[in-house]
Amino acid sequence: MIVTAMVLIPIIAGLLCLIPLGTRNLFRIAITGALASAAVAVYCCLPPLRGETVDTWIWYVDELSAFFLMITAIISLLAVLYSKDYLAVEREEQRLSSRELRRFYFTLLVFISAMLITFAVRSAALTWIGIGATTLISAFLVGLYKDQHATEAAWKYIMLCSVGITLALFGIAMLYTASSGLISGDASLEWPALVANAANLNPVFMKFAAIFFIIGLGTKVGLVPLHFWLPDAHSQAPSPVSGLMSGVLLNCAMYGIMRFYIVSEIVNPGFAKTLLLLFGLLSVIVAAAFILISKDIKRMLAYSSVENMGLIAIALGIGTTTALFGAVFLILAHSISKPLMFFCSGNITQAYGTRIMSEVRGVSGKMRFTGFSTTAGALAVAGAPPFPLFMGELIIIFAAIGSGMYALAGVLALLLVIIFAGLTKSIFPMLSGSTGKDVSEYRSITRALSILALLAGAVFFGLFMPESVESIFHNMVTILSGGMP
Repeated sequence: MIVTAMVLIPIIAGLLCLIPLGTRNLFRIAITGALASAAVAVYCCLPPLRGETVDTWIWYVDELSAFFLMITAIISLLAVLYSKDYLAVEREEQRLSSRELRRFYFTLLVFISAMLITFAVRSAALTWIGIGATTLISAFLVGLYKDQHATEAAWKYIMLCSVGITLALFGIAMLYTASSGLISGDASLEWPALVANAANLNPVFMKFAAIFFIIGLGTKVGLVPLHFWLPDAHSQAPSPVSGLMSGVLLNCAMYGIMRFYIVSEIVNPGFAKTLLLLFGLLSVIVAAAFILISKDIKRMLAYSSVENMGLIAIALGIGTTTALFGAVFLILAHSISKPLMFFCSGNITQAYGTRIMSEVRGVSGKMRFTGFSTTAGALAVAGAPPFPLFMGELIIIFAAIGSGMYALAGVLALLLVIIFAGLTKSIFPMLSGSTGKDVSEYRSITRALSILALLAGAVFFGLFMPESVESIFHNMVTILSGGMP
């Protein structure tokens, strides 16, 4: 019942947002819905995080699910909070009408609900449906401005991700075939039943399932070579949506890959690991190259997301307990750091009227709060200490060394240095110097609160690892290794 309420609250709030009650009331409804959903999500996830699995009807929430649900609910709340004054500026500049604002909040809240559903269901088929639904719904947010670039980005997003979702469907079919005759029809695609019976699944069909599933959902994750939708979609969407897509949406497909990975590695040890290692390394290499040449700040941040998803795939490919710990830690770090930087970039692009980094100078002088936040955000996404991305990357490199993959560790270290240099050389010049433009900081409590909350989270998890959180991470590693916490 509590899980059902968690996913229904945003939908109900979204429907209420369609009623023309004025801009102020519109935001009040949206933030109330997001806040209520987050509160229910936290309440729902606390028992699983203590080891009490929720297993009822179509819902299944263990520690792995609860981890993703908590991230989704909290980052979604902060995205809605940030959107208030960000969209008010868009409305004042007549880029959006009142009707479009209502549609935005309706779509955003339904999008949040679809992501929550994806993490909370017990069936691989329902997980696939949830991932497909997030694609369809978020496409309307990508194309919100309805200009040529936004429309093109939305269509590219739909087309490429539809290809990926279709490939993943073939993976689901192969998974069903592999379990045929071993698991009763109603439970044949349920994650707990698949793990329990994994040793008896057909290994040939499971190899085909791994190929289709990892390539298909890898498209939605943003793994190279089917990543082309991601830079366009992230750059054209409103900044609160970009932060949500990068920090949370990519997690949906990665969660699906992780759930399948658990089963696949029991049936065919090393097969899924090899695929993930190859796609992950290719993703980091390509991301490093494009980060160096990107001129648009949001496109550069999008390629940084490709890099981070690639690193998580590499950690799964290494597959040791240390590497898996690094994977889940990196998911947390990325989910905090990337929305932080997208929100900061939203402040800058609205104030300067451009996303081209070479045209932005003097941010720290003109916009002190945004300048300070962007400095911290840039260091966070670049992987500098003491921020959590640095720790996650370090854990993965140590895991590679511990597994005897010395060449991989060396290549990763070199690529991460290149990426650090690329991000800092592009972002830091924006902060210094002077500009002839008439620029001023948008005074906004909601923007400041959302950015400060993310910044506090980044600093906290970069410096501290509470024993209770470490225990949760270790339990998730046990789940990813095919066991029960």
